[in-house]
Amino acid sequence: MPSPRSDTTPAAPVATSEHAPILGHGHFGHGAEKVLVFHDWMGDAANYEPLLPYLDPNAFTYVFADVRGYGKSRHLTGDYSAGEVAADGFRLADKLGWQHFHLIGHSMTGMAVQRMALDDWTSGARRLKRVVAITPVAANGYPADEGTKQFLWNLIHERNLSEQGFSLLTGQRLSPTWSRFKTNRHFQTSTEEALKGYYRMWLESDFSQEVRQAGVGTPFQVIGGRQDLPGFQEEHLRKTFGAWYASVQFAFITDAGHYPMHETPVYLASLIEQFLGAGSGNTGAAAASNQNPTEQHTR
Repeated sequence: MPSPRSDTTPAAPVATSEHAPILGHGHFGHGAEKVLVFHDWMGDAANYEPLLPYLDPNAFTYVFADVRGYGKSRHLTGDYSAGEVAADGFRLADKLGWQHFHLIGHSMTGMAVQRMALDDWTSGARRLKRVVAITPVAANGYPADEGTKQFLWNLIHERNLSEQGFSLLTGQRLSPTWSRFKTNRHFQTSTEEALKGYYRMWLESDFSQEVRQAGVGTPFQVIGGRQDLPGFQEEHLRKTFGAWYASVQFAFITDAGHYPMHETPVYLASLIEQFLGAGSGNTGAAAASNQNPTEQHTR
């Protein structure tokens, strides 16, 4: 395995070079509220396809971006750090003409959106309206022991171990057919170099001290799955996000693991739009934001 590294380089909240690449992306919807969406380590932006029928295209405009080495950005290389994802995200927003927007990250990019929120807050730009982190890695990295780290390193573009990984991430409840489907798509849309680079980001980097010191006030929603691995469970998420951010709301989905966009797409879409709608004045989307009090909490 590679040696650990830190990831403390902040991203510029605006584009810094006209020659810097623009992430590949796709659009959904035409609403006034703009939402930039990032994917996880073992999938590209197509991971969100099961969610699309349940998103409101009249209230929101979603842009689903592929980070470097994945999907429509598969040809792009880089240092694969949280700071780089953050800079790429702001650059894409600039290209889209978005001054203010919402942000969604999943798993490893749940870490990257925290980098974006941190840099946005400390710079004073305050472009981010609300942030959703789905089954996210915290800013101090995933709390894996050495055996787990070795397993994750070994599964990089290794078919049998990748299928096993998808099963473990969803409580070993879903069919082998689903794991094979996810693995096939993953192999087709990612590079081994990118996986190794982002492995270092979400397992070996830590900017949590910066988060603690900054007092980020951007509203966060953290969505977890009860069937996920321990490092993505409520106890850990509350110890990290709950302690570090001034405004954070939690929701935990009983019948989902790491991929609620596949396991419970209707409910995930509802949670997201209730939260984003509450910050946009979209009262219809926000109407159910206080439902399910045993699963959804505000610090």
